[in-house]
Amino acid sequence: MEESELMQKVRAGEKDAFEKWMDIYSGDIERFVIQYGCTLKQAADLAEETFRNLHNQLDSISNEESLVCTLYKKALKSLAFVQQTDAPNETLFPFEEDQELHDQIGNLEMEYKIPFILSQFHKLDDSEIVKITDTSLETVEQAITVAFRDMGDAQLKKRLEFLNKSYGRMKSSFRKEQVFAKSQKELLATGKLKQSISKKPMISWIAGTLILLSLILVPVVTSEEYKMASDEKYLEQLGASFEKEIGYRYTELGLKESTEEDILDFNPNQYGKQQREDFESMVRRYEKVLTKTGTLNKKRIKKDYQAIIKSLELPSEMTAQLFKNPLTDDVKKSDEFMKRYLKQFTVIQQSYYTVLFKSSKIIEDEIVDGELDIDKFMEKKDTYPEELQLALNGMSKQNIYPESVTNWGAIVPVFQKNKLGAKIRSSIHPDLGGFLTVMEVVPLLTYPGLAHSLADSIDYLLEIEKTLLATTLNDEATNHLSWTYSELFHEISGGADPDNIFGTDGVVKDEFREGWKRITSAKEGSPTAFIMQIIISEMEATDWTGSKSLKRLGVYDVQQALELAKIGKLETFSLSSDYAN
Repeated sequence: MEESELMQKVRAGEKDAFEKWMDIYSGDIERFVIQYGCTLKQAADLAEETFRNLHNQLDSISNEESLVCTLYKKALKSLAFVQQTDAPNETLFPFEEDQELHDQIGNLEMEYKIPFILSQFHKLDDSEIVKITDTSLETVEQAITVAFRDMGDAQLKKRLEFLNKSYGRMKSSFRKEQVFAKSQKELLATGKLKQSISKKPMISWIAGTLILLSLILVPVVTSEEYKMASDEKYLEQLGASFEKEIGYRYTELGLKESTEEDILDFNPNQYGKQQREDFESMVRRYEKVLTKTGTLNKKRIKKDYQAIIKSLELPSEMTAQLFKNPLTDDVKKSDEFMKRYLKQFTVIQQSYYTVLFKSSKIIEDEIVDGELDIDKFMEKKDTYPEELQLALNGMSKQNIYPESVTNWGAIVPVFQKNKLGAKIRSSIHPDLGGFLTVMEVVPLLTYPGLAHSLADSIDYLLEIEKTLLATTLNDEATNHLSWTYSELFHEISGGADPDNIFGTDGVVKDEFREGWKRITSAKEGSPTAFIMQIIISEMEATDWTGSKSLKRLGVYDVQQALELAKIGKLETFSLSSDYAN
């Protein structure tokens, strides 16, 4: 059967064709999940979930959309909700070299890892990766280049070839029958799944290689010895400049550069760690170039160096620039700002967590009757060790304050809701305020139940929804926002304690009726309003005693509705359990 004919039958929903298509691509998706960093068990479950989601939404996928790209895109969506194990790395290969390279790839930054994996092991070209990751061609090309740079050694290409063969030899645990809503006994175990025979061109590899080569193929100039000495001096000057830049910011934060013990014993996500690694890697790379060619391209080096320094920028520096140049009328730039701000804020917050954790004995001594009085704790800060004093003094400059948060800890560094937060909110596009909401209101959930009143929780839900509809998805910031959105709507709808929405008379409480109706008043295109209108219609038909859709509502249904809303196809939404009937 020709691929075009098969794809037409898959799109038409023919079960036999879809099963054959799964035979081709299920192994690829399992391997993609493993390469992402998940366990073998998670890989099978996630691959089944990915195909199930795609099968359930075939009607909403246009003929112009690539099914393969959509498949990988849904795999990424599913991975966003997976909790990766904290256990030591799972041993997957008999050869130590393969395991080391697999672990090295898994440790790449997410923005580099995904394009690199898709390019090198799945042979997708850059334009396909752009569609899967919702980024630009330039971003994808740069990500692949950086990944090669960070992993680069003389034998990398050959090592990747061997590792790819080892991935291909892995036994599949994918169960076709689990993809469909009901068990299909007639399906026979097929044993080894047919590996995907990719016919994709090697565009990504060639592009990545050419860009990498451009870093080393610099023409030799005259007066070579003088030029080489000048370039060596330039690298030394950059080293001094870097130490000054990073040192100033550590002083502002009241932090000291993390030690190996901090990284290994507490948290690998420490401020400045990645930038130092990037800078040292850059210097080593250009030192090799200098040794080989006798000259350097200072313009290129300056550009690389400035990008590293830019990534050191503190939240306080970012907001100062924002206030000078507000972005209230620019959704895209507001989105970019908030994601960059959140990323840096989270890293710095983790660094403060480390200091507080190292000072846990001091904190425990201040707890009385199971509670910590933050005001009294701060009054005594001058008596604490210098490391803790400096951190407590530096936090406020980044609008981070120690607070006691239920179910989180006796003392945690959190973003404070104050005038600064209000000024940030007024300086970005109003649709992006949901990012600030999840920072200012912690926690939003307490399991089981809501951490705030139903009325406030609905306000937060609608604010977050507005932001998710305005932003691009598939990054760390929006993954967290999407998860919060799904969980919040689930709890507002009854969640872990569905009986809580009913009174003693078996009728939905007035508080929930009013709150749900307020959700339906959201602007057109609201996923929660669309779902809630279905539930309310059914409730009204039973005098508010029950709703079949509410009983079937899953925690991730609103996420699927969101994805459809973002492409203008919300009207095609159906509850995931509808496919089982």
